[in-house]
Amino acid sequence: MSYQSDVLEQPQVLRTLIHTYQHHKVWSLLAAYPQRSILLTGMGASYNALYPAWFYLNQQGKTALHLETSALIHYLPTLLEGPSIIVAVSQSGESIEIQKLVEQIESHRHHNAQSPVLISVTNSAQNTLADHSDVALPTAAGPEVGIATKTYTSSMLVLHFIARALVGQLQPQDFEYGDAIASHTQTFLKESQTDISTAFNTLKASTYISIIGRGPALATANNAALMLKEGVRLPAEGYSGGQFRHGPREMIVPQIGSIVLTSPDTTLGINQRLASDILDYGGQVVCIGQPTVGTTHISLPEIEDVFLHPLLEILPIQLLVAQLANQQNMTPGEFRWSGKVVDQE
Repeated sequence: MSYQSDVLEQPQVLRTLIHTYQHHKVWSLLAAYPQRSILLTGMGASYNALYPAWFYLNQQGKTALHLETSALIHYLPTLLEGPSIIVAVSQSGESIEIQKLVEQIESHRHHNAQSPVLISVTNSAQNTLADHSDVALPTAAGPEVGIATKTYTSSMLVLHFIARALVGQLQPQDFEYGDAIASHTQTFLKESQTDISTAFNTLKASTYISIIGRGPALATANNAALMLKEGVRLPAEGYSGGQFRHGPREMIVPQIGSIVLTSPDTTLGINQRLASDILDYGGQVVCIGQPTVGTTHISLPEIEDVFLHPLLEILPIQLLVAQLANQQNMTPGEFRWSGKVVDQE
């Protein structure tokens, strides 16, 4: 098992996931849930994977909050008292924050008839979170080294199905789109080496990398930064495009690298203009998605559903992490201070 093998296994993991859930009875169950507020929670990559579902649910008129589990259990525990729907994501289902979340929910279940409905997305079917969930949806992505790759993309696909089911819009073609994503993933991983090498050459001297996106692409921006910090020990930060213009662009110098996520959605033109501006400021720029004149570009397959686009956007980051780590004679996926399961707050 290695980081590289985890990355390459993603197409098959996604296909297996679709086969498992395509005709599952759980979707009609979720569609029948009464109207409730929705709370989305997780930590690390699991938290980042929730961004597309959060945007989608709110766009469809469902009130949804997106909160780190740590903040939820310590500062906003009253949100667990009402009859809400909680979607909790955790690769292991065993991290310390998730265990405390389960304890608080179980306490409410014993003292309140209107306790939350808990829906979980974890890697395996047997863990603390899944065992205490009303609906447990394991991804079965298999063992993984430290950095989340296949567990991240598989969680995001399940979350897409959950979000559409909760608003009563999950259709057979959604699973067809998922299968297409798996095929696009396989093609990209096989054929993108030239683009990745060019992007690597653009960023290899960077002492800091900003990753910038908007809307659902915030999942990629934040998770890319996490992966660069975990896998390369490189300072990196995810930003929304608007946030980046409000101050952070002042730090742009030639040794600062930027990755701009030029997703094919309503803010494409704004993102492309920002990429051009960063280039004018003297920064090194890589665009992932649609091209921007003058910048290094990694093209992605075009798909109809912008909420699925982050599944493809993260792939170049996964490959870049491997090249940047190799440059530093590091093994990506090996943690020094952390572990796959965080057991201490």
